[in-house]
Amino acid sequence: MPLPREDFMVFISHATTEDGVLVERIAEALDRIHIRAYVFERYPVGGRKKFEEIELMIKACPYFLVVLTEAGIASQWVNQEIGYAVGVGRNPIPVIEVDSSTGERIESRGFLELNDPINYDRNDEVQLMADIIYTFHNLLLTKGKWKDSIYVRCKCGEEFDAELNFDKNWDLWIERPIEELPEWQMWSQPPTWLSPQRQSPIVITCTCDNCQREVRVSFPDCHLLPQQ
Repeated sequence: MPLPREDFMVFISHATTEDGVLVERIAEALDRIHIRAYVFERYPVGGRKKFEEIELMIKACPYFLVVLTEAGIASQWVNQEIGYAVGVGRNPIPVIEVDSSTGERIESRGFLELNDPINYDRNDEVQLMADIIYTFHNLLLTKGKWKDSIYVRCKCGEEFDAELNFDKNWDLWIERPIEELPEWQMWSQPPTWLSPQRQSPIVITCTCDNCQREVRVSFPDCHLLPQQ
């Protein structure tokens, strides 16, 4: 699905093969709330060396998010990108994997010193998305650049911005009982990453002006849900 083509705001550094699916979900969620994310694999450019393009995009993006799974920490590319980002004055936002059984962060070779990290538990992707989006909400709000809207597309083909009401929906989400199941489990197969033991998303519903159908988005992970 096409998303708004605005200026890139965040460069996402990651291990391509191992973490590509996760990063694509993060990028799409950020794009949907007008925080356009640059992931190298999404925007291939001919005629330049890979790292030349990466350097240009790190400079162009005011924010630098780095996904530090075991594969990410071991990646030569990720290490180079962190070094370059720091060198051009970017303050890395590290996402560091934790052991699901203990909650302990994996060995990160000193990357924790870059900044207060966002924890990533592979069994709780919703919480990861929530922490990332909340981080950018706060960063942009203080600079007056937060757009409290979410970009959606209806089954009829209509594309539009709906009100996000972040503060209201955030309060609803954090107050939601953990045992409560998402509404869409009543009519759709839940995502494989959703653990019933974790805090589950709420559903934001908006109406398409073109056909009056309901369009649903999960919050706080900001993913478009199937229409009935």
